Amino acid sequence: MIRKQVHALSLFLFCLTASAQLPDNGVATCQHTRLNYFGSLAKSSRSARIQYPGDATIDVTYYKLDLNITYTPNYLRGAATIRLTSAGDNLNRFFLDLANEMKADSVKTGTQKLAFSQENNQLSITPTQPLGKGQALTVTVYYQGKPGATGLGSFTFGTHGSQNQPAIWSLSEPYGARDWFPCKDSPADKADSSDVWITAPKQFVSVSNGRLERVIDNADSTRTYRWRNRYPIANYLISVAMSNYALYEQTFRSSPTDSMPVTHYLYPEALTENVRKTLDQTTAMLAVFTNYFGPYPFLKEKYGHAQFGWGGGMEHQTISSMGAFNTDLIAHELAHQWFGNKITCKTWEHIWLNEGFASYAEVLYRESVGGTPALRSYMNSYMLLARRARGTLFVQDLANVNNIFDSNRTYYKGATVLHMLRGIVGDQKFREILQKYAASEFAYKAATTEDFAAIASQVYGKPLDYFFKQWIYGENYPTYRVKWSSGALAGQANQYRVNLRLEQTTGTANPAFFTMPVPVLVRTSVGDTLITVVNTSADQTFELTVKGQPTEIQIDPNGWILKQVEVTEVITALNDPVPATQLTVLPNPTRDQLTAQIDVAGAFTGRLVLTNLAGQEVVTLSERPFTSGRHTVTWPVLHLPVGRYNLTLTTGDRRLTKAVLIAK
Repeated sequence: MIRKQVHALSLFLFCLTASAQLPDNGVATCQHTRLNYFGSLAKSSRSARIQYPGDATIDVTYYKLDLNITYTPNYLRGAATIRLTSAGDNLNRFFLDLANEMKADSVKTGTQKLAFSQENNQLSITPTQPLGKGQALTVTVYYQGKPGATGLGSFTFGTHGSQNQPAIWSLSEPYGARDWFPCKDSPADKADSSDVWITAPKQFVSVSNGRLERVIDNADSTRTYRWRNRYPIANYLISVAMSNYALYEQTFRSSPTDSMPVTHYLYPEALTENVRKTLDQTTAMLAVFTNYFGPYPFLKEKYGHAQFGWGGGMEHQTISSMGAFNTDLIAHELAHQWFGNKITCKTWEHIWLNEGFASYAEVLYRESVGGTPALRSYMNSYMLLARRARGTLFVQDLANVNNIFDSNRTYYKGATVLHMLRGIVGDQKFREILQKYAASEFAYKAATTEDFAAIASQVYGKPLDYFFKQWIYGENYPTYRVKWSSGALAGQANQYRVNLRLEQTTGTANPAFFTMPVPVLVRTSVGDTLITVVNTSADQTFELTVKGQPTEIQIDPNGWILKQVEVTEVITALNDPVPATQLTVLPNPTRDQLTAQIDVAGAFTGRLVLTNLAGQEVVTLSERPFTSGRHTVTWPVLHLPVGRYNLTLTTGDRRLTKAVLIAK
């Protein structure tokens, strides 16, 4: 989906992740552009947004848009030819979605006029006789008006450059196609093919989906561009982009004997040498994604970009509209050609199938260039924001476009779910899952989460229903508390048993806990051992056997799980004599995590509390038994402001307090 690039947003994200590498904000640019548009649009026409999803009694199989567009005045006259079939018997009336601002003048089938009425952003049409199930009908709607009345809408008359050169563009996701042409407004109902003919003053280079079939110079100083698409297409992916474009061309070679044009239509002042170098990555991305996902879905036509007036991108089929050009944004919109365009989410509730996939594709491309360090750096940034997500990944409220395109949830958490799936099934199976999905029965159609989950389970060879149920239809993420101790195994040289206790909270009853395979890294005196335990309850204990005396345990050390590790408690020197109970803070000052070392002379029940200088509790370790020996408790403090704090251990009627300094 669309992304909007703004320096203020980049700065905001940087502040959130000061210690982590951030992407070029492909996600942020995509999401921000759509919310700019629909946030404004919803104020004036909220009821129109809620009428989705179109007329279920018809199936649209073809769109032809013959558009005559003027810039002065801002106006569109159109003839939309739509081929459809009846979904049931005795269909005597149906409707197309069309905004009231676009006035329908007449509706015809062949030369015969049909009765129609237009209200509530719907165009109701009465065929000459009722249609039987599967019976086809072709209608042409003649209409006119100024679309996109809000000025930030789905069809915009804008300018670019210091000379305010005219520019016109569309952006229809999710509910905006009806603002400029009659359609069935549903992502699930794909037309088998489409044509877009654009007639405008000769100063405009007019761009749309598919291949350019013909350019016609007309006697009235206008020029007509005829674009032909012969792949299935969702209505919101049909687009126009018009300006005095400069054309920069490349060729993608999918095999030694096959090639496809890659065409970039940019404002002349924007086509700098640096931008050319950035655009040159497109063919490399096509190769990487072909290797990962399978063949580019529209090889017989093209891929490319058409610049438009918002600082983001929108994955119009075969021609992404772009307001910014950076590596992540280009990768994001290109990946949508597989996930979003070839396979489209069946309903907007499943939008993560579009946006989560495209967002994770950014990471995959960065990994292909920068290896594992790039993968981990990007996912650290993604997970930081994914932890801010609220609600289920399955969108509950479609009337609020902010919910559909919530960046933390739909983009970052969506991408993180794919990353976790990869962590469970392994790299090879993950690649096979994506390729099988892209080539499945849902290719050039629409899919739901359940469709993808079934393919993932089939390829993996084990059920993954639990995974999708908790991560797509559940909320939040696990917060782990880790407690461990170890002891030598009698009669076995240098062999140790580790008792590991995992407690988790989720902050919700949906789910009460997350079932996950959890990688556990045990560091010992002779080396590291990575063991995966299957955590199936909110409080679970595991016994692990390792070689060498354990010195440290890390949960999910390579960052495959969306989580937080709140506290790690280590119990050592069990029952060894301790002269007096002592509290030590290590290190002090600290930056990202605080470690309290508690030497316990005699068993007691107590709790640890970190307070600021105003006496407010900022971190609390709930009351628990402390056995004699040494307890080492660690928890993160990176989120806390710089300053002085007090760490207090309460042991019945005794209190031990140490001053703590958190620095950055």
